[in-house]
Amino acid sequence: MNDNPIITTSWDDGHPLDFRIADLLEKYKLQGTFYIPQQNPENEVMTESQVRDLSRQFEIGGHTMTHISANQVSPQKWEEEVNQCFTWITALTGKQPVCFCFPRGIYSSTASDAVFQAGFKLARTTELMNISKPASLKIVPTTIQIYDHSRFTYFKHLVKRRRFANLFLWMRNSSENELDKLTDKYVKQIVANRGYLHLWGHSWEIEKFALWTKLETVFKRISGLENTNYVPNKFLADPQ
Repeated sequence: MNDNPIITTSWDDGHPLDFRIADLLEKYKLQGTFYIPQQNPENEVMTESQVRDLSRQFEIGGHTMTHISANQVSPQKWEEEVNQCFTWITALTGKQPVCFCFPRGIYSSTASDAVFQAGFKLARTTELMNISKPASLKIVPTTIQIYDHSRFTYFKHLVKRRRFANLFLWMRNSSENELDKLTDKYVKQIVANRGYLHLWGHSWEIEKFALWTKLETVFKRISGLENTNYVPNKFLADPQ
C-alpha cells in the first residue's frame, strides 16, 4: 500500500440494521468490516443467510460465537469461542476471516494470543482517538465512535489508557466532542500527516439514539478525498 492516508470503518454485533449501514457505505463509496457473533443474548443478530449475503460485498470479522467478553469466561472457554468463531465464519462465507474484534473492547495478552492462534491476523479494540497508522501492529485501535460521547468521557478514556499523545492532540483540537466537527478536525490531521482514521459503531445503537443523520453527515465528510486509501480492516493486517 502507498503512503497515502487510510480511512476504514467497522461495525460491531451483527444487528440486521447493519444492512442500512452497508447501503450508506456503498452510497459514499466507503469500505467497512462487520464483526458478527453467531448469537447475542443482548440484541438481535442477522441470520446466517444474511451474513452470507453481506459477505459478498463486505469483509466479515470474528466477534466470538455468543458475544462473550474475555473477562467473563475461563481461558479455555475463551479459546473455544474464538476457534469456533473462526471455523463458523470460514464455513459460512467460504473465506477465512482475517480480523477479530474483542466484545466490549476487553482483552488481555492471553485473550489476544488465543485470537491469533485461532488464525486471525488482526484484532480490533475500542480504543478511541488514534490517528497513527497501525503498521505491522496486530492490535488495532480506532479513532471515532458513532456515539455522542461527552468531553469528560473522551478525557477519561484517554487518561485511563495513558494515551497522552492522543489526549494532547484532542485537546489541541479544542477538545471537540460533536461528531461532525470532530471528524472534520481529524480528517485534516490525517491528510496533513498521512495518518489513519478508523470510524466504528453499532447499528442498533445508532437506531436507539437516532444517530442516522449524524452518521450520514460523517460519511459525507470522509468520502471522496483525493489520494486516500479507503480499505476494509483486513488491509491493516498487511499494509504493504
